[in-house]
Amino acid sequence: MTTCVNTIIRLFWLLAIVFVLTYIVSLNIENQIVIVNSRWISNDFLFAIFAGAFASQLIVLAYEILKYFQLKKEAENTMFSHFENLYNQVLQIRSTCIRALNGHTAITESMIQQAINSANFYLDAIIWIDYMPFRRNNSIYKLLICFRQNNYQTIKSILTDCLYLTMAIQTDRIVMLSQGIPDKITSNSTNTNSVLKKTIRQTATLLTHIDQNLTFIDKELRNKYKWQIFKQTITAYQDGFTSKSLEDYLSEDIISL
Repeated sequence: MTTCVNTIIRLFWLLAIVFVLTYIVSLNIENQIVIVNSRWISNDFLFAIFAGAFASQLIVLAYEILKYFQLKKEAENTMFSHFENLYNQVLQIRSTCIRALNGHTAITESMIQQAINSANFYLDAIIWIDYMPFRRNNSIYKLLICFRQNNYQTIKSILTDCLYLTMAIQTDRIVMLSQGIPDKITSNSTNTNSVLKKTIRQTATLLTHIDQNLTFIDKELRNKYKWQIFKQTITAYQDGFTSKSLEDYLSEDIISL
């Protein structure tokens, strides 16, 4: 998108120069200021050359402008999609920790690893989005710049802190083995319990921030993505999945499409 914007700017100035030259040649033909009428070149020939160049540059400029709006739309869709996926992965981390804290799932070192990896992927993808509108005061552009400069490192740090769950589980395991206690980590294990609670609080703050960005983008694009409705859907799914035990799942009827 940046390349497209730069191309449009260059084409605009080139078009302006060709227009001025065409206009000067036209005035020269009307007023006969400089008579060019040799065997090989004439005023009419010069006018045809510059007029043709102006028309061709105008067509190329129109194409680049159309391409710009297409790229702008694609970049906005990509940005929203990455923010939404980031929200979904962080929500999954939080829901997994809640299930573990409530004893509804086994506690293992890798239980949130995949979600952390995916969240980091979408986080990195956001800052590399090539979104460069003509207006530098564009609200979405300013949000992206602010996210790159101020929010990226904070979110990256929170996602990195989620890895302390693995350290907590291993620490509790070492303590239990040193005391001759069977190696069975639960949500009541000291370090694991503390890290689970802290991760739930941190991801809740993170979800609020991502939600604000998604809401802002959706509002700026006239509720194009229906984020509030979609958020309720994925939140209801995660909440339902959080509270559903294996016995509940097995007792449910098979869903038909």
